[in-house]
Amino acid sequence: MRASSGRFAWLLAFAVVLLALPVLLTPLPPLLDYPNHLARLWLVAGRAAQPPFDRIYAVDLTSVRTNIGIDLLAAALGSWLPIERFGQMLVLGAVVLPPLGAALLNRSVFGGLHWWLVGLPLLAWNWTLIAGFLNFQIGLGLALLAAAADPALARRTGPLGAFAIRAALAALLLLAHAFAALFYAGLLAALALGRDWDFLRSPRELGRAVRRVAVAVLPILLPVLLAWLSAPALPGAQEDPATQTSWQGGFSLHAKLVTLFSGIAAYKSLYDLVFVALLALPVLVALARRRLRCHAGLLLATLGFLLLAFAVPPKVAGTYFVDARFPVMAVLTAVAALRPDIVVPAWPRRPAAEVLLACALLALVGLRAAWVGGIWHERQADIASLSRALAHVPPGKAILQVTHSMTVPARRSAPRGRYYGGGGPMLYEHLPALAVPWRHAFVPILFASRGKQPLQVLPPWDEIAGPDNTTAVSVHRLADAEHAVLPENTEYVRAWRTRFDYILVLNADQPDDEGPMTMPPELELVADEGFVQLYRVKSPPARPPGEVRAGG
Repeated sequence: MRASSGRFAWLLAFAVVLLALPVLLTPLPPLLDYPNHLARLWLVAGRAAQPPFDRIYAVDLTSVRTNIGIDLLAAALGSWLPIERFGQMLVLGAVVLPPLGAALLNRSVFGGLHWWLVGLPLLAWNWTLIAGFLNFQIGLGLALLAAAADPALARRTGPLGAFAIRAALAALLLLAHAFAALFYAGLLAALALGRDWDFLRSPRELGRAVRRVAVAVLPILLPVLLAWLSAPALPGAQEDPATQTSWQGGFSLHAKLVTLFSGIAAYKSLYDLVFVALLALPVLVALARRRLRCHAGLLLATLGFLLLAFAVPPKVAGTYFVDARFPVMAVLTAVAALRPDIVVPAWPRRPAAEVLLACALLALVGLRAAWVGGIWHERQADIASLSRALAHVPPGKAILQVTHSMTVPARRSAPRGRYYGGGGPMLYEHLPALAVPWRHAFVPILFASRGKQPLQVLPPWDEIAGPDNTTAVSVHRLADAEHAVLPENTEYVRAWRTRFDYILVLNADQPDDEGPMTMPPELELVADEGFVQLYRVKSPPARPPGEVRAGG
């Protein structure tokens, strides 16, 4: 190993530290699904068995076969740590593991450390991270680490040992996330094809390559089949079969092209493109100089993941943003498949030049981490606003979330980090879930879908809960809730007068696209904290004897 390899190891470690800083310095990273996961994990860690939640929720870890990795960790470790610290550990894994796994896979297939690996942490920031898909992100990182270790494990254990190890690792990855097992299978297939293009020379070589791929992927099918056969309910079981899979308005080539940016765009801004373009520059230079080394199998896997991004609908088995996950896999696979060498081998100062390149990439990693960290720091003001407002809510109450909705042009002028890109999703809409650990209150937005989460909402609270894809509707729906057309899984909004104790208005410091709102007389303003307004629902009208008000 050259002396510079040791320097690359230190620089790569420093790049990982730079990734960790925004997570460690931000008490509650503003990731879309993160508050929802945090509240569920707090319940899974034992609080669901305590009042008042023992009559609201039940936890059954045996009811789910995949997408449950962080829940199992919460059940084992969550009671030992403050929930916010436990959540930070999970976010740290979601940030660090994917690029670190890609770097180690590159090292495995090409041998040795390289200055190129120092820049891969730049790709830690993508849509699925900002969306707070913790199980997915952690699962991808673990799949890359497993694939990086596979060649050495296969050499040491032989065919039968490799089969057993791959099946065991696939079972663990399946617990983390179904896509983690799929990603692992794709990476093993790529490694089985090999680094060179020899398998394309003749039909005979292609046949051998296909057999190698089958042997590599077959162990993955075993735990997947067992999980499918033993699952009490599959993901999407709570939905009508006709709506479990949806193209959401039909196939759109433009939408699919935009989806490709999910693998590189943290906030879908010009800065994202600049950072990734600078990372791609050494690859382009090496390609022009014919000094770009490639792994054939991993490149074909990259192409396969990109094709899946076009072929798969956005919603599958009741899960949303499914197609947006494949570009993330493609980007991580692509950078693992490439190794640019742009420094002339005979140049006497080659080691110093390579270290200089690594330092330049490290600077890019630090700049992008600082940019993301700056946005996260700004959004802590919103979380503080929420905390101040929720301080007025007694334990055991039911809180309904609504929002000031904004048009796409208006969203571009909203505070940084409240929306994904100019017209993307609201990144703040799951913040009310923090009322569960903070105030021991009920909110209708916790993820509790059969086959996907181990959390179950008990009657009569299940009547005012949205198990998945629950959103914050416009504050104007309070005035016409009985007859309004509401988004999917938000029918509970119609019962705000009789089933909820408080109304939490989000994004209240921004103008609503339907104009100013005169709040119904049944509401009394309790707190106005800028980003958040809290209203108390006055005593509801008399109801028939025996009718129970959930949350009252």
